[in-house]
Amino acid sequence: MLNLKKLLNPDSFLFIQDPTSKKMVFDKICNEAFEKYNIDKNLLLNNLIKREKIGTTTIGNGIAIPHVQNDQIIKPCCIVAILSEGLDFDVDLIVFLILPEVSKPENLQILAQISRLLRDTEITDKLRGCKSEESAFAIISQHLKNKAA
Repeated sequence: MLNLKKLLNPDSFLFIQDPTSKKMVFDKICNEAFEKYNIDKNLLLNNLIKREKIGTTTIGNGIAIPHVQNDQIIKPCCIVAILSEGLDFDVDLIVFLILPEVSKPENLQILAQISRLLRDTEITDKLRGCKSEESAFAIISQHLKNKAA
């Protein structure tokens, strides 16, 4: 079964300094997914825009969990973007899930795990204080390690 510990790795984190627009942030996130996981940037961007048109993926408290499910995606992955400042749509933490279409029950489980994690204000406050991808990964890793103990 897929879980956060398996899904997140040092490549999963992206710090975006001085974001200017939602489009710029989505573009950077999709580019990062292409560079780290070799997933077609246009496939991701087009599906992400299509998903956002259905309805916002913000869950409150400055957090969004946009997600793309597509049959061209083989292995689930994730980009956690920490924005140096919130955007005009009041978001400064983004967890972008990239999921295979065939794993819908598993996809719902990982979405629930991420939602539970981000309800912990201690974690989100620490993430907002991060100045690098490495420190963000360390915060999440430590939390998951403590939780498993």
